[in-house]
Amino acid sequence: MDNIAIYALLLLAIIAGWVLGHFASAPGRLKTRSSNDIFADYFVGLNYLLNDEPDEAIDTFIKALEINSETIETHLALGALLRRRGKVDKAIQVHQALLARPGLDHQFSESTRLQLAIDYISAGLLDRAERLLNDVLDEGGDGKWDALKHLLTIYQTEKDWAKAIQCSSALLNNSSFRKDDELRAAAAHYCCELADEWLRENQQKKAREQIKKAFAFDRKNVRASLLLAKIEQSAGNYKAAIKELTRIRNNNPEFISKLLGPLAECYEQLQKMPEYENLLTNILPDEPNVSVVLALSDLVTRRSGEEAAIEFLNDYLTKKPSLTGLVELLRMQIKKTNPEVKSNLNLLQQMIDKLLRRKSTYQCHHCGYETKNLYWMCPSCQKWDKIKPIPESGSSLYPP
Repeated sequence: MDNIAIYALLLLAIIAGWVLGHFASAPGRLKTRSSNDIFADYFVGLNYLLNDEPDEAIDTFIKALEINSETIETHLALGALLRRRGKVDKAIQVHQALLARPGLDHQFSESTRLQLAIDYISAGLLDRAERLLNDVLDEGGDGKWDALKHLLTIYQTEKDWAKAIQCSSALLNNSSFRKDDELRAAAAHYCCELADEWLRENQQKKAREQIKKAFAFDRKNVRASLLLAKIEQSAGNYKAAIKELTRIRNNNPEFISKLLGPLAECYEQLQKMPEYENLLTNILPDEPNVSVVLALSDLVTRRSGEEAAIEFLNDYLTKKPSLTGLVELLRMQIKKTNPEVKSNLNLLQQMIDKLLRRKSTYQCHHCGYETKNLYWMCPSCQKWDKIKPIPESGSSLYPP
C-alpha cells in the first residue's frame, strides 16, 4: 500500500506531462518526447509492476515523466513522496533532474535545492546538504528561513554547537519564530553543551558566558541553572548556589530530586542544616515527592535517631503509599527485628528493590519514550527539554 500513492502520482504526472507538453507550444519550452516513447516507457513500467519489481517500475516511470513548466511542482511533490517512503536515492534522482533543466525559474530552483538538501540529510550526506543550503542562504531569498532550519538540523547532528547557536539566533530574530518556545529551549541547550565543554577544560569563566547566553534564550532552563549552581558551589559561593537551585524548585518543581543533593551539601558547608530541614518541611505539602520525604527522614535520623525517623516515615506512608519509601522503612525496621522475621523482611525488600529497578524514572512528554536516565534531548524524537521525571505514584504521562 505504501507504493500505491507513488505509482498513482507517477502515472498522473506522466499523462499530465505528455498532454501539457504535446499541446503547449510557448516559445523557449523544451522539446517534448513523442507520445510513442512516453507510452512505451509506461507499458514497460507497468510490466515491472506486474512482475513485482517496484524499483525498476519507479525508474522507468521517472524516465517517462516529462519535465516542463507545468509539471515542476509535480516533480517536487513526487520527490518528497519518494523520500518519505524511504526511497531517498529515487528522490535525489528526481530533484537532480529538475536542477539540470536549463532556464529553471529562480523560485523553483530554490525550492528544488531545498528539497534536494533534505534528501541529502536523509541519506546522511550532510556536507552536500550544507553546501546547497548555504547557497540558498547567501542568495537571501524567501527560502533562507527554511535553509536555516535545515542547517540547524545538520549542526545539531554534527554537534557543531556554535553554528547551531548562530542559526537559532538568526531564526529568533524573525518575528515568525520569535515566540517559538521549542527553538528557544534548543538554543539554550546548545549554549549549555558549550558550557559543559568549557567546564571539562576547567574554563569556568567561558562556561559562565555560555550559561548567560542560555538564560538569554530561556531564563527557566533547568540545565543552565544546574550548571551555574555547580560552578558557584565549586567556587565556594554556597549562597549563590542555593539561590539558583531554589530558582529551579520554583520554576520546575518536578526536578526536585535533582536538587536535594547539592542543596544539602551547600547548607552543610554553611553549617545551616536546620534551615535545610525547615526548607524541606515547608515544601513537602506542595511537593509530595518521596525524595523529599527520604531526605527529611535522613535529617530526622541524624537529629533524633532512627525510632523518630521510622515514626515519621510510617506517618507519611500511611497517607501517601510509596514503594521507594517502603524500602527505606523496611531497611530501618530490619535492624530491629528478630532473625526469623528479618529473613522474611530481607526477602520482601529484595523483591521490591527488583521491581523498582525495572521501572523507568523519566519520560518524554512529546513521544512517550521512557528511560532510567535523564537526557536533555530525547533519544527517540530528538526534542529538547521534553523528558521529565515520572511521579512515583506511577501515573505515566502516556497511558499504556
